[in-house]
Amino acid sequence: MKHHLKRFLALAGVAVLAVSALQAQDSRSLVDALVKKGVLTDQEGEEIRADLVKEYNSTSAGKLNVGSYVKQLKLYGDARWRYEYAAQDGQTDGVNNAHNWRARYRIRLGAEYKLADNFSSGFELDSATSNDTGNQTIGAGFGKFSINVGLLYLNYKPWEWVTLTGGKFKNPFYTTDLLWSPDLNPEGAVQLFSWQVSDQLTVGLTTGELNYVENSDSGSSSGVKLQDSWIYAAQLPITYKYSRDGSVTFAPAFYTYTGNYIPSSTASNAFLTGSPNTTNNLNGASNLNLITAPGDVSFKLFKQKAKFYWDFVYNASGESRVHQTYNIVTQNNDLSDSVAWLAGFQIGDSKKKGDWLVGIDYRQIGLGSIDPNISDPSWGSGYLNQQGIKLRTSYNFTDFVQGGITYYNTWNYKENIANSGTNSQTGVNGVNSTSTLQLDLLWKF
Repeated sequence: MKHHLKRFLALAGVAVLAVSALQAQDSRSLVDALVKKGVLTDQEGEEIRADLVKEYNSTSAGKLNVGSYVKQLKLYGDARWRYEYAAQDGQTDGVNNAHNWRARYRIRLGAEYKLADNFSSGFELDSATSNDTGNQTIGAGFGKFSINVGLLYLNYKPWEWVTLTGGKFKNPFYTTDLLWSPDLNPEGAVQLFSWQVSDQLTVGLTTGELNYVENSDSGSSSGVKLQDSWIYAAQLPITYKYSRDGSVTFAPAFYTYTGNYIPSSTASNAFLTGSPNTTNNLNGASNLNLITAPGDVSFKLFKQKAKFYWDFVYNASGESRVHQTYNIVTQNNDLSDSVAWLAGFQIGDSKKKGDWLVGIDYRQIGLGSIDPNISDPSWGSGYLNQQGIKLRTSYNFTDFVQGGITYYNTWNYKENIANSGTNSQTGVNGVNSTSTLQLDLLWKF
């Protein structure tokens, strides 16, 4: 009786780990440990292993076949329904005015693989084709929508403090949506280094070579041979943990864009909507040499996680971008056109049932300060020459269902900006003000 009871308890202890193929090795390891500790005899260990194999083969998990080089597999996904109101007031009567309610959705499904020999990889499928959002608008006669590849990458970690990544990957830079849309996944290669200097201090180095626009090798415009556009980046993230619940992070960075500058008063000199492409990107990547300084201070407030956060961007080529890239030759350029900045506060969390979060920030985006093709398209509807607020709140109804409300309100800081061409460059000078309200329901699966 004692023999069978001991065997039953040991079997119950490891049965949970035998549910999936990727956990079978953990089950065997636990049995081996129990035998080594003398809790089980060798014979009892063999009998339990045999029972586990039998149980495993009788479950659906036993039908999942993966290569022996796959050490761990994580599947994840989420979906979101959004009801959104967006309005904007154009600088010219009847031009760029808009008031619209619309329903939208986003879905993402991905997998992360931990492989042998210090490799890992992953992919993600998501809705929409835009570079900076996964949203699709519903209402096309009950039509179907496309699914696209949003992530596809391979990591190699030769040492604990080095990770090398290539492909299309999650943004590796410490940043805010002032500069990078949270839904944008860059492409190319990135190298991450991290050193634990002490228990309190961590210093890192992130470098990247991002393939921004791929042009035809035989393409040309105005007699100038087109070149590929790249973003070369380097960031130095530094985190100091000053208490159990508090830390300070500061992450200065530099981004420089390569590409053609082709003077033309008639060309569309900046691709300011949608994804970068090769038909109107002649100057979109020109005159961008960005010095950034994002950071935050985190702490506990009323037993809740809280933080002050900020971001700062200075385009060292801001004046040239305003005058040359956007052809705004009649506008007097000053420092504010080359600078974008953000300051905000957040309290709360959004991980488990009952969590709530409230955040607010104020920002200003100068006319030649950032690349509007990669920043958050919801703030100011993606326009430059705007200042204003973002207010957001969320509540977790369960561990996997969350509701949220986000409100944006912006207005221009310079009026009646004119460019030498037509008003087609709407991302530069199109509106006096914008307002957006987003009602979200998000669930994970």
